[in-house]
Formats: sequence, structure tokens, C-alpha cells
Amino acid sequence: MTVPVRKALPLPEGEVSCLQWEGTGPFLHFAHATGFNAETYRGLLAPLADRLAIAACDQRGHGFSTLPTAPGLAKDWIVYRDDLVRILERLDQGPALLSGHSMGGTVSLMAAALHPERVRGLVLVEPVMIPRFAGMFLRLARLGGGNPGPDLADRAEQRRDTFPSFDAALAAYTGRGAFKSWRSETLADYLHGGLVDDPEHHAVTLACKPSWEAQTFRATPFGMARLVRRVNCPVTVVYGTIASTCRDSEADIFRRAGARVVKVDGASHFLPMEHPDRVRDEIARLADTLKPAT
Repeated sequence: MTVPVRKALPLPEGEVSCLQWEGTGPFLHFAHATGFNAETYRGLLAPLADRLAIAACDQRGHGFSTLPTAPGLAKDWIVYRDDLVRILERLDQGPALLSGHSMGGTVSLMAAALHPERVRGLVLVEPVMIPRFAGMFLRLARLGGGNPGPDLADRAEQRRDTFPSFDAALAAYTGRGAFKSWRSETLADYLHGGLVDDPEHHAVTLACKPSWEAQTFRATPFGMARLVRRVNCPVTVVYGTIASTCRDSEADIFRRAGARVVKVDGASHFLPMEHPDRVRDEIARLADTLKPAT
């Protein structure tokens, strides 16, 4: 398996930590999901390195990137969109093929809608596509003191974030909760890219703080599927049938706009971890249709 090189990309506010696979084919940027990191997807991306030049960066507040976080900063994920635009400028690879999982897919679409001339294609994997009216109802319920029940943000905020060692963290996550369907090597990659040493307490801690992960969940934008009308590149959406964050109604918006929509039976929101081959095939399929960059 091709080994990526980790590089630091300087931005005005700090550095973005980025995994890069050098290649001579089309340039692909892959954006990770909330709470995860670029290295989580190493096994998914590495087999594509013989046909693509690839970058996968730790987003703000995640992994080893040092861009600052603050209360309210994640609102509507605009800061993530703008970070991605700056990352692409800094990498200076010309128009890119963008892909991403969950938030990473949504943010990739947002960046493509803002700068369609910079994007050659989109492969969105389990993107967070919540209907506008469903999102408005949820926000009103919370503002009115209603209790829609425990959500991802609540659970993220309560996550344990400190472990005695890497091995202790691996044992705590293996076969449990959100990680139940993950392959062991993918879980190890997630922890290699998502734990930082805490020498003072002889421990390791999550690089993505639970408070920032929770804020990001609560800042989720709604009605994002309609942004597909602002892009002028081929689009593929891949989503599952179990606890998917891409509603069928939103997938239909993509389909009506001419996108390729792939629904994977039996796959959950963690589709890239469960069916990496399906995701790779869709990225390769779209890359093969692209004309040489001019």
C-alpha cells in the first residue's frame, strides 16, 4: 500500500495538516467527517494513488491541524467551506475532483457551489443532506425548549476524550457504538490520526475536542442539496440505507439535477468504512470521465 507524506500547509491562522499521495493523474481532495481525521481514510484512498494525485487534510479542530476554534465559529459550516477553498488555493493543483464523507461531502459541495470553476467533479459519500423544513422544525423545537431527544451533538459532548494509551483507546472502541461495523485497520488509522500525546498526564487525548465536535453537529446547515444547481461539473452521490444522513428526498434533488445517485443496500452512515471498494469505484469512475485539465 502506498504510504502518504504528511505535510503542513501554512494558512494565516495556523497550519493545516495534510496527507498527500504524489501522482500524475487528476487531483483529488478528500474531506473527512465530523470528529474524524484524514488518516481515517488512508486505506480507502491509498489504492487510488496509482491513478490520482491525492490530498486529504485534517479540518479545523480535527487531527493535527492547528487552525483555531471558538464558540459559534462552526455556524452553518461556512468556516469549513472557506478553509477548504484556501486549502485548494494553497495546494495549487488547478481544478480539483472533490470527494468527502458526511460533513466532508457537504462542505465539498458548498465549496463547489461558491467556486464552480475550481471543481472538476464531486463524489459525495453519505453527505449530510437534511431537508430545509425538517431542519427548521428541529431548530424551532430546541429554541422553544422542546426535547427532540438525545442527538449526535449530545453524545459527542459526553465522549470520553482521554485514555492511558493508544492500545487502551483501541480496546475501548473496538466493536462498540459507532465503530461496531469498522474494520480493525480503519479504526487503528482513525486513532493514529486522531490522538495526541498528553505527557503531563501520561495519557493520550482526542485531537478533536468533544465540545468542538458537538458544536459542529449543532451547526449543521439545512437544505444543502439545492446547491447542486450551482455547480457545473459531474456529481455522484453515494449513500446507504441504514441511519443515512442523506434523505431520499434530497437524493432525488441531485437525481433531477442530472447527478449519478448510488444507494448501497445494507450500508450505514459509515459506508466508507464498510464498503471502501464501492467508494473507490465511484471516485475512479468519475475520474476516468474527466478531460485533461487545461
